[in-house]
Amino acid sequence: MVPSDHLPAPLGFPDLSLSAPYSECLRYVQFRLKALAQGDLTSFCAQHGLTYTNVVNLKNGKLKRDEPRLVQRVLRALSVPTEIVRIDIGSGANQYVFGSAEQLAQFREQLAFFDAAAQRAGSLPPTT
Repeated sequence: MVPSDHLPAPLGFPDLSLSAPYSECLRYVQFRLKALAQGDLTSFCAQHGLTYTNVVNLKNGKLKRDEPRLVQRVLRALSVPTEIVRIDIGSGANQYVFGSAEQLAQFREQLAFFDAAAQRAGSLPPTT
């Protein structure tokens, strides 16, 4: 018998209007990781229990496949809490649900800033 404190929480109904697709969250994570100072990625990974090699591959767009859980773990390490919802209508698309409209708006505002800066520099990050 499993103790009651180990039972999973009920899933409930996620507010899908507060969601962003994997591609946007991946781009955001790549921009934020590239913004870390030289040499800080090692300590960032150690502090948050992330595998350095996986995070470097994520940052550089060299993952062999989509890694939605890794993106979520990095988002949380960056103080951007989300929940993953898989909407499998033939595509297996992962959506990241934010806790509030304000958090989603702030995420989108920062992503738009990063996208504009990268476009001006001519260096949009690769997407998988």
